[in-house]
Amino acid sequence: MRRKAPKDEGSIESRLIALAASLFFSIPTAVIIWLLINKELAYWGGFLGSGYLLSSIAIFAVLAFLFPLFFPAILGHVWRSIVRMAGWLGW
Repeated sequence: MRRKAPKDEGSIESRLIALAASLFFSIPTAVIIWLLINKELAYWGGFLGSGYLLSSIAIFAVLAFLFPLFFPAILGHVWRSIVRMAGWLGW
């Protein structure tokens, strides 16, 4: 049985281009997550500062850079979770 060759994830330039393209989707995702969490925390008098928003954007950027082929699946899982939570919470 012959083994498949590992997929080449590309050079540093292609990773940077993929990172820039992924920011188009990951920044709005991070903002929506941050706003939804703050909406729920507002009922109890809490609030997440903008540092949490910037941290989540940075985490998305690192994931997009480290796993350029896997990042769309990660982002898709996050969006499915948001939709599931929205239905569960009755938004």
